[in-house]
Amino acid sequence: MGADRDAVTLAESARAGTSLLIAGPRGSGRSYLMRAITAELQRTGTRTAVVRPCSALTRVPYGALDATGDPCLDDVRELTGDAPVDGVIVVDDVDALDTASVHALERAVATRRTTVVFGMRTARPRAVDPGDDADEVRRAVLGLWMDGILRRIDLRELSDEDARGMIDLFPDASLLDNATRAALVWRADGSRALLRHLVLEATGAARAGRDPLSPLRAIARDSRLAVALERHVAEITRPDLECLAGVLVLPHLELAAATRLFNAESVHALLASGLLHADPSSERRLTVNDLVAQEARRQLGTAYVDDLVRAAGSRMLAEDDEWWSHAIAVAVSERWHRLGADSDENDHPPSTRVRVALAGARAANDRGDTAHAAAHALRGLRAKDDPALRLEAELAAHGSPEIDEDIDPGARRRIARAAAERRGASSAASSTTEADARVERLLADALRAGAQLDWARAAEAAARAAAETAASPAARLRATVAVGTAETYRGRWKLAQHHYREVQRTLDARRRADGIGPRERLAAVMSMLAGHQIAGADGAGVRERLNAEVATTAREGESAELTLAGAAGAIAYAGAGRPLESARELTSALSREPTAVAAMSTAMIELGVAEELALAGRLDEARAIIAQVDDRGAALVQRSRLYVQTTVRVAEGRHEAARETARAAAELTRGTTAAALRIRDLFRLVTLNAALQDEIDELVQLAATTDLPIAAEAVRRAAARPHDEDDTLVDELRLHALWSSDSDRAVSPAAPVTRLSLRDDSSDSGEELTAREREIALMANEGLTNREIATRLFLSIRTVESHVYQARMKVGAASRRELGRLVAAGATRRRETAGGARARDIDDPVGPGRAARTPRH
Repeated sequence: MGADRDAVTLAESARAGTSLLIAGPRGSGRSYLMRAITAELQRTGTRTAVVRPCSALTRVPYGALDATGDPCLDDVRELTGDAPVDGVIVVDDVDALDTASVHALERAVATRRTTVVFGMRTARPRAVDPGDDADEVRRAVLGLWMDGILRRIDLRELSDEDARGMIDLFPDASLLDNATRAALVWRADGSRALLRHLVLEATGAARAGRDPLSPLRAIARDSRLAVALERHVAEITRPDLECLAGVLVLPHLELAAATRLFNAESVHALLASGLLHADPSSERRLTVNDLVAQEARRQLGTAYVDDLVRAAGSRMLAEDDEWWSHAIAVAVSERWHRLGADSDENDHPPSTRVRVALAGARAANDRGDTAHAAAHALRGLRAKDDPALRLEAELAAHGSPEIDEDIDPGARRRIARAAAERRGASSAASSTTEADARVERLLADALRAGAQLDWARAAEAAARAAAETAASPAARLRATVAVGTAETYRGRWKLAQHHYREVQRTLDARRRADGIGPRERLAAVMSMLAGHQIAGADGAGVRERLNAEVATTAREGESAELTLAGAAGAIAYAGAGRPLESARELTSALSREPTAVAAMSTAMIELGVAEELALAGRLDEARAIIAQVDDRGAALVQRSRLYVQTTVRVAEGRHEAARETARAAAELTRGTTAAALRIRDLFRLVTLNAALQDEIDELVQLAATTDLPIAAEAVRRAAARPHDEDDTLVDELRLHALWSSDSDRAVSPAAPVTRLSLRDDSSDSGEELTAREREIALMANEGLTNREIATRLFLSIRTVESHVYQARMKVGAASRRELGRLVAAGATRRRETAGGARARDIDDPVGPGRAARTPRH
């Protein structure tokens, strides 16, 4: 907490005789801080008179002081004699004071007869009522500040960083995934009051098993959130309200179109304030804080906003030879669909009607709404036959039957549209669309090859796709990511990193290339996270990139993009050994729009989450995930399912059954080019004492011929592993170290044994180990098994396992054995430090040790 919000310090200043002016806009936490200062004054026994002015008494002389009923205020009113007024006076809101009361308080403060803590609301930029500082009441209080009699504390609005930290303070905040947190931070618009109600709504939905953001789509009018929102929006000017409501119903409206339709000053001011967001594309497409915009639409009235949108459509259609907006065209198409024969559609030429219908049909197909896509397309075809409209109708009805069904639906639409656009397109455009079609087909080939564990063929197909220099930037981005991932599976990590660096350069470009939106960016980051996990490399740097992308997605994206953000978060937390957070991210993501992530990718992410849950001893949850994964067809998923089943069986102590599933997984990777997976499978056979000599030789050979980080580690760990079996075997199954963030410190014998967390949302980050956790860790370091520890401490094995897991998470230890080593090193260091301190006390009787025991007088 900053010094400007430390109620204890401010109350101490008031007790010492310093009068204060607490100033801040609505939502800055001013009222909360005033209450906290009052509570602290009362806690310390300071006589406190709280003046709560009200509008009904603003014209009544001394109305505010008399209504309080505290005798000390009578002394302030009369101000006779020289004796100071006992205690501290707290005035909640100076704007509602009557002039007689404020002048009485002014005299008392100016003559140092009393101490007053004033609260004053300041205006946000462009507020409809900024407050008149020439007003007599405000001028009196501000005059005290200008004369140096008052100390002024200006409270700033809530920053994004402070908002994220504030969310952690709420009960059940751990239920909120990162995408939800980012969305809440933006919607709070710098207001602590709004953020509080938003978090309470979101956690309530999460507890009920619903999308945490679902309550924000339809806010109950009698809720606390609705009241706080109404007050928040009350300060916004009408031109700003019109712009906010207009962009809400015209999502992704182009900036140039927005300044045609709304007050240009409002557009730019709202961009500066953050209520509007423009993406970095050449068109600067706009999105709006939908929470504030919903209230803006309610206050303006639905009919009024509909008239605004209708006028926007009429103007665009009248000036279509000069400018055109896809967002407005979609709104016009939806209005024509809704009104039918009562619309003005027939007043426009067939070519315009087709153009409008095509915009509506494409938008509906892209969001998976095939019913409306067909309706828009058929309405346009009644005006004029058009190949593009026929294609959208076909996509809505049957997908694209001439294109392989195992290609991603979005890719199928892109291929089909590219083929249609080649007819009649310019040579340059035709070259790009043809290249894009080839890229999509090659990437589909790569996907099929990878699913069957033929990663050499997958890498070759993806490389050919990346070599299509005429393709669009978005197609080239997908191809480059695919090459990196395929090369990772193949075992060529340096080459994969080369492609990933190219991806990062594209994502870091100052101006975003056309077609590369939040969905494409998140898909790229998700693939790079998976690639680092497959290679056994630290992906914390990519995780930091994900954090930035999630914040942007909260402003630019919709349900599909938030789903991708959650899927990427699940991979990131799995790589950090955070199974609970990983499961939370995936569960929240799939509650939004599960089809946004390809089925095979979803299965692989789910299995990654299950693996971490199994390693943490949460076997029931791991089994539940495994049971719902469909592994029919794809050898990649079959092998990964067996891999996770092996972990579960080891954790259950069923080592012979674990050897069977480990052997079955290894049989699927035998003779394939999936080197990254093959290394893992061979390592597990060695760990389970089930490897044949030729398999041990193969593992050594793979370590010599690949540059994956896990390769050398697998050989080192396999060679060092003792050939015994106990209930610690599950700890040996994790092959790579947990990810760490750049802000984390490496754990060393000289570092305190505290948690090293990748999380931004940890409620106990940096928490010391409990006495029981430390005791169990030290016993594990002595070589005792969990069963032996449980017997000695009269605990259940499950309780011991839980303590081990919690301690590993706090320390950041990849295994039980590493936990014991780190805690033992920390205990040794503390003993040495304590011994050194005692020696200094003996050698220097007046040193720090002796001084610490000297009584204070």
